[in-house]
Amino acid sequence: MLRLWACLLLLGSIQIQAVPFYGDSGYDTEFVPLEHQQQPQGRQETAATVPAQTPNGVEQKPFNVDTITTDVNSPNPAIFFQQSFPFFGNEFFNSFGGFGFGAAQEPWWKGPNVCTEKEEDETVATETEAEETVDTFGQERDGVTNVVRSPLFGQFQFSVNSCAEKPNKHVCTKIVNQNGKKKTLTLTRQCCYGYGRPRNADFTTPCEKIDIKDVEATASDMGAKQFLESARTAGELADMLGAGSGKKVTLFVPNDAAFMEYRGHHQQENNVEDAKAEASKPSIYKLHAVLGEVQLEDVPNEKLLQTELPDQKIRINSYQLPAALGLEPYRFAANCVPIEKHDKLSEQALVHTLGGVLKPLTKNLMDIIRERADMSIMRTVLEKTNLSAMLEDDKPVTIFVPTDAAFDKLEPHLRRALKEGRGCASNILKNHLLDLTFCSLATVPGAKTTAYNLLGEPLLLNRTHRAANQTGPTPIYINNLAKIIDADIMGTNGVLHVIDTILPTESALPMTSLMSQKNLTIFQRLLEASGYDDQFDDLDNVTIFAPTDKALQNTEWARMLKEQPELLNHNLDLLEFLNYHVVKPMIKTCDLSEKSLPTVAGSSVRLNLYSTHALFSDVMNRATVNCARLVHFDDESCGSVLHQVDRALTPPKNNMLKLLEANPNYSKFLELVRKANLTQLLSNDSRSLTLLVPKNDVFEELNESGEGSKPADPMALVKTHIVEDVVCCAGIIPTNWPFVRSIESISGQHLRITRDRRPKIENAGVTKCDVVATNGILHEINDIIVPRPQRQQQQRPQLIPPGAGYQPQGDFDVFF
Repeated sequence: MLRLWACLLLLGSIQIQAVPFYGDSGYDTEFVPLEHQQQPQGRQETAATVPAQTPNGVEQKPFNVDTITTDVNSPNPAIFFQQSFPFFGNEFFNSFGGFGFGAAQEPWWKGPNVCTEKEEDETVATETEAEETVDTFGQERDGVTNVVRSPLFGQFQFSVNSCAEKPNKHVCTKIVNQNGKKKTLTLTRQCCYGYGRPRNADFTTPCEKIDIKDVEATASDMGAKQFLESARTAGELADMLGAGSGKKVTLFVPNDAAFMEYRGHHQQENNVEDAKAEASKPSIYKLHAVLGEVQLEDVPNEKLLQTELPDQKIRINSYQLPAALGLEPYRFAANCVPIEKHDKLSEQALVHTLGGVLKPLTKNLMDIIRERADMSIMRTVLEKTNLSAMLEDDKPVTIFVPTDAAFDKLEPHLRRALKEGRGCASNILKNHLLDLTFCSLATVPGAKTTAYNLLGEPLLLNRTHRAANQTGPTPIYINNLAKIIDADIMGTNGVLHVIDTILPTESALPMTSLMSQKNLTIFQRLLEASGYDDQFDDLDNVTIFAPTDKALQNTEWARMLKEQPELLNHNLDLLEFLNYHVVKPMIKTCDLSEKSLPTVAGSSVRLNLYSTHALFSDVMNRATVNCARLVHFDDESCGSVLHQVDRALTPPKNNMLKLLEANPNYSKFLELVRKANLTQLLSNDSRSLTLLVPKNDVFEELNESGEGSKPADPMALVKTHIVEDVVCCAGIIPTNWPFVRSIESISGQHLRITRDRRPKIENAGVTKCDVVATNGILHEINDIIVPRPQRQQQQRPQLIPPGAGYQPQGDFDVFF
């Protein structure tokens, strides 16, 4: 029973790595980069969705796993973490022989031919490291590796144990923080020199003696003999191997196919008869040699290795592959040249083979862009937005550079914003930048690879499958939009990829471009016809309520746009109409509140919020502006936001009283208003009212039916038709008992509101909605709302003290 319980603990503590699904279902998959193994937190958490797994590890459905991220914090993440259980001892779970039951099996690093190195380092703990907490149970676990022990006799100890498992190396690190002193203990077990283990071997496979050959024989076995033969012919091989100094050396050797292609390319490019002479330049060979024994599994990502050629370095990058591919877990690149075989030991050097020839790097990425004739626009935009400084820095960068022809594809407003470096041009450029080195090697045919740009937004890279008759590398597409036409142009500070299309991002589009993208074509064309489109694109920190095409298609402006567009150019009335749809500042729907906001045109618009939930009437989920409903919202554009409304906004010219006076159909109700002496109320622009107005024919029908005698109290009748609030038709929803809603008139009457075919208030249906006035809105209704008589409140009898002339008036008084 104890063993079963311990096994369950183990399964609960082990970090299970998701395995992507590969099969005939057509699903693409993403893969996890090297950085993610110790970095489970950060931006990648928002994009990756790991499905549940059954206890035996069988996946329930295909899924995607995130990949390349800009959070490159850990220099060399561990492949596997081993949790330390102090109450059982560190060797407790090894007694089960892996994850099963039965006889104990010794791991390879406890077997023969294993050499052990111990390192100890002691430093003063930082303030954050010293501020650890201890729970009341005396022990607390932080993540998968931290153990905090309670104070004992005034002492405090915090320890972190982690182990990294590699094919030929097992490294355990223990960090102890005790009384402000931080001690790091590192125990490394690896196969001794001349011994090794097969890759992907079982954890019990011991270190066995390997056959170590001469470096040229080793390279020949790896398919890379041509390069070393050329180096020996040129007299450079001895210098590459340290000239007999006995120092350890690592060689990055191009394979035979890559070296022969390099020779042929240079022969054709430079018209050199003796290609060997061209290839025999000393710099070519020394560029591929590094002092020291560099095992790739020990090299941190983005590590720069100094070569034997002065001022020349090799940048090492590593990318993790999905285990379902059945390949090695990592892909490595040297200056974005694929490392095909690695860590092969020879008598003189450690050998890695390359899928290409390394070239000397003397220019940073900005220098490369300046020299390219087909990148002149990008160069100008980078310099105007001051992002060129980033491409001249030493930190690793990846940039996807669109050609000048790509800029010609843009619609005019976006092209102008970019070329002038105005507005959010820098955001569009940041959409093309990663703060890491992303080589094309990181993409896998048929799999999706996600990289996060400087805006924190994901870029989805997809490498297509190779066709049957296709030669050369398969194309890579970004966001299914831009194609990489020239990959892996390496600079001293990163890599450049040339693309054929600019990668737009909505948060950086000019407002007119965003309108076009959201199919607000009539409003956008009105802006262009007015000649004020550039002025709108330059607005910052504003909110635009743009009517939909359906809302504008029957307006006078739409008719003029179609029939007489020349009359719209610099038309001041049109400019006022357009500006009335723009308010300051930028307000997203989560920040909306009921209030009036001044527009760029000068007059104000009124914002109202309503609930469409029958039960949760306090949850506001519908917004209107001048009673026009927001039907789509929160499209950000370069520091501003775009909301779509279902009605064009027109500045009101009259107050409620003037609306009544201007419409002869309201004369009978106006007569009642005057008799009730309420004209001042309806002309007060500081109020926000809803006025319910029956037309004259309603009164006439009542007179004909004999029900329309003049009201005894005109004031009570009119006040029943006035509400001290703005109640738009969009805020009236169907309701049934018991979820009845009502509004209160200024007479104190509670009027039930609901919706059938049309909005309904008490017994009256609304026949015309939302006539906007300067001090509220007017609804036209098809019936008179008759005020209900007020309930007579029971008055408590006054207690009159007995005295002269007092006579009891009933039993109640007699009682007192």
